[in-house]
Amino acid sequence: MKLVALPLFFALFCMGCSSTGKVTSEHLKYTQWQLSKVNGLAIPVSYRASMQFIEALQINGFAGCNKFFGEGDLEDSQLTVNKLGMTRKSCGNELDGFEQQLLNTLMQGAAVELKGEQLLLKGVDNFTFIARTEG
Repeated sequence: MKLVALPLFFALFCMGCSSTGKVTSEHLKYTQWQLSKVNGLAIPVSYRASMQFIEALQINGFAGCNKFFGEGDLEDSQLTVNKLGMTRKSCGNELDGFEQQLLNTLMQGAAVELKGEQLLLKGVDNFTFIARTEG
C-alpha cells in the first residue's frame, strides 16, 4: 500500500506547486530524478543521467559518465548549483560534451518547473527529468 500511495502523493504534491508557478526548496527536498529529454529530444539509454536533492538542497547526481555533487541555491524558481564537484573520468567526446551541457546548465542557473512527475530545467539547454521512486 505504501508503494502505491507514494507516487500518488508525489504527483498531487507537485500539481500544487506547478499551479502556483513557484518552486521552492521544500518541493525539491528528498526527490530523485532521471533525465529523459534534452531540448525536447529523448536521450540515448546509455546517457543514464540522474540527480537527487537531499537536505538543504544538496545535490548528488550522475551525469552519464561521472558522479557530481554540489550545493543548490533556489531563488524565484531559478536553480543554481554552487561548489560543484565531480569525478574526472573521460567517456569519449560525445558523452563528455553531453555532461558539460548538463553541468554548465546547473552552474549557470536554470529556471525550474515541476509539472506532474516531471522536473524541467530551462537554461541555455532544456532538460526534462522524470521522478524516480526507488533508490
